[in-house]
Amino acid sequence: MGSGKSTVSRWFRDWGAALVKGDALGWETLRDPEVVRGLAGAFGPGLLDASGAVDRGWLGKRVFVDDEAMQLLNRIVQPALITRVRDVMASSAAKTTVLDAAMVTTWGLESELDGVVEVRSSEEVRTRRLMAARGCSRAEALERIRGQQLPPVAGARRHWILDNDGELAALRRAAEAVWSEISALP
Repeated sequence: MGSGKSTVSRWFRDWGAALVKGDALGWETLRDPEVVRGLAGAFGPGLLDASGAVDRGWLGKRVFVDDEAMQLLNRIVQPALITRVRDVMASSAAKTTVLDAAMVTTWGLESELDGVVEVRSSEEVRTRRLMAARGCSRAEALERIRGQQLPPVAGARRHWILDNDGELAALRRAAEAVWSEISALP
């Protein structure tokens, strides 16, 4: 969150890749009736808004501060979400398809992909970016960042790391170099 991965993903799309947005697939999964029932049973009626949909704001406030609640959410949502991600990736006819998803390592999908591009930023930089982009307080930004601790990349066929604590132009140059390698893959 706030590292710049979506910026890099959009550049890859602009340079010719198909783009699959993990967040959008996650939001779709939160509308799946079976998932909604499972979440409502686990988190109670406060989870649903007046229309019966998952209140993502309410859910976020719970899971980003409570490790057990995050694990419960993941146990309910991730099987359906991972299936959806795999289906969408498999149906892409593009030479290169980019999955913009922070949770790739949590899902254990690294070995199923041709490579993983990891965009890193310090907690301080990510906090400032989230505050600016979402209009949230420092405490809220830190809560979300710290609530989404991700396992390291493991088992990837290729692993590129882009450090993004500096200027956007530097990130773009680094992304262009990685894209050059990616676009040369068979």
